[in-house]
Amino acid sequence: MTIDLEIIICSVFIFLSTNLFWLGSTTGTNLEKKNAAAYFSIFTLIVSSLLFSFFAILGQNGFLVVSSYPILYFFPGLILLILIPFGWFVVIVWFFGFLKKKGIFLFLFYMLSFCQLVAVSILLAYNPARTWNISLFEYWKLVPFSFKSAYLIYIFTCISLSLLCLFLFKISDNSLSELGRQKAVPFLKGIGFSLFGVVLLVSVLFVGDELGIIENFIIKAEKEPKYFYGFVLCIQLLICISILVLGWALTSYEILTGRILPKISLKQEWKNSVYTAFTLSVLYFLFAKTGYPKAEIFIVFSYSFFISRFFTVRKNKLISSNQNEVLKKILSSGSVKLSFGYLCHDVLETQKAALIFQGKIPYISDTNIYYPESSPSETFDFSKVHPNPENPNIQYLDKDQFSGFVIRVKIENVLSGDAYLILGQKENGGLFAEEEIEIARITGTWLVHSLFLEETGNILEELQRKKIQEQRLSDQKTRQILHDEILPEIHSIILEISNDKSGNLNYQYANSLTELHKRISSLLREMSDTGLEISRLGLVPMFQKLQNSDAKDSNLIWEIDPEVNSQAENYPPEVQEVLYYVFRESLRNAVKYSGELKSQILISIQYENGLVIQIRNEIGKDPMSMRSSGQGLKIHSALLRIFRGSLTLEFPSSKEAMIRIFLPSP
Repeated sequence: MTIDLEIIICSVFIFLSTNLFWLGSTTGTNLEKKNAAAYFSIFTLIVSSLLFSFFAILGQNGFLVVSSYPILYFFPGLILLILIPFGWFVVIVWFFGFLKKKGIFLFLFYMLSFCQLVAVSILLAYNPARTWNISLFEYWKLVPFSFKSAYLIYIFTCISLSLLCLFLFKISDNSLSELGRQKAVPFLKGIGFSLFGVVLLVSVLFVGDELGIIENFIIKAEKEPKYFYGFVLCIQLLICISILVLGWALTSYEILTGRILPKISLKQEWKNSVYTAFTLSVLYFLFAKTGYPKAEIFIVFSYSFFISRFFTVRKNKLISSNQNEVLKKILSSGSVKLSFGYLCHDVLETQKAALIFQGKIPYISDTNIYYPESSPSETFDFSKVHPNPENPNIQYLDKDQFSGFVIRVKIENVLSGDAYLILGQKENGGLFAEEEIEIARITGTWLVHSLFLEETGNILEELQRKKIQEQRLSDQKTRQILHDEILPEIHSIILEISNDKSGNLNYQYANSLTELHKRISSLLREMSDTGLEISRLGLVPMFQKLQNSDAKDSNLIWEIDPEVNSQAENYPPEVQEVLYYVFRESLRNAVKYSGELKSQILISIQYENGLVIQIRNEIGKDPMSMRSSGQGLKIHSALLRIFRGSLTLEFPSSKEAMIRIFLPSP
């Protein structure tokens, strides 16, 4: 029975030690407020873990063996027993800000610090046995009642002041940090009351005999240790409750790290730590029952695991922090070239790179960006590059054939065009990791979209200026004709009619009024409302009317889906009008670049989840000149984009061009 109790006690010490070490290493990893109080809190957790490990390793030898060891071996543990209660007091007053808000707690902090120095000095200087080779059991018999009482008063003061802080705390505002502290208070109160129970049990164990409360179980443990072990197990149970609640408070509100918002992943990690510590405790119990009580093996395993994890997580956190800084530079540079340079230098660490974009949307110009910027422009022929069967978006290049470039990454872009990121060798001679290539692909997509938005904004600004200028010119022309020409003539005719004594209208007056009627009618025709015409005739008939005005000498072949007329009526009038102008500009562009061929122009109008218009024509001029011109297509393409539509210009062959207009269902 006694041996089983000793094994259980050592198992619980292993459980406590493992969890405390996890709390200390996790706090150190996620520490935000790097000040003396934070580091002291971590130090308290770590030394508490070491103390329990020390108890587990010694306790596996049995009480009688341990009590015969010289007192000199136990001085580090005795010093830690003085330090740990003060550490909990520091954690509480630091977390709730009482060291800065309330001067009395700062005074108590210095007083308790001084008490520690005095206690440690007395412990080292005072030797009632006159020798350090005396056993622990004999030394305990010689410790005076005053020293025991002073220690109990000291730990009682530390725990009581911590509880007082918890009851005095009130939030000063509704910030996240203050709300987090408020939600952590119930957990910390639970820990405080558990520790208060530990103080009461320790007090009964230390001075219960002198006060006549209970017999001295420590002295009696030499012959009948089961009662002493019962006290130890009760103390361990309360400490277990405190540590489990502390872990829950840390993972829920990060009371030790100083963060404003907690990390959700810490909750699962804390559960894993508890499961691991419990498993190690059970394994130790099973091994000890079979005659192999080796607590140090399990402690070393747990420490090694958490230390390696600490450095791994710390390294990953530093890498993540550096990547976040690079990401900020990329997103806030304000220049596509600068962002591309940060990506290549700080993330990919490549010797050279190029971002090649071939736009299908007319107003997105073809773009080649090189890193370093001083790199000469190059033309690449990828027709002979074999696709990668595992990942078709990544192709490996022959560095000798492609001027030192080794990888081509395709950036997916549905409507904008085809974009490729071409990478040279890494500066350190290593290989690109899959994560780096994925970051490069996503960032490249963002750069292309940034270019897309930039040019879209420029085109829309140009369109707005052009619209204002045209409206101003139209208003000025209308005002000039009406005010300077028509109104004076009408006024003159009125005067002549007023001066006519015969009372009959002259034939000359009738002719003048008829001529003015024609001029006003002509002016109104010039100012005709396209929207009204579309609503009267329909969208497709308006398209077909353009054959007589904009494509007189061309042979237009129409392929029109019967459903188009009915579906087109579902679009708002302003959308139909924009679509009409886009179609007219596209038709003019096809007629213009057919050159002298005057060949057939195939126009297909279908409805498939939206209106789809394709205009195909043979090219009678240089295809490159067609790519680089077409200002009207650029403007109307950007205008169509406002209504979620698109206009793309493609070249299926060297002798054919195709304009594709798409407008999604309303």
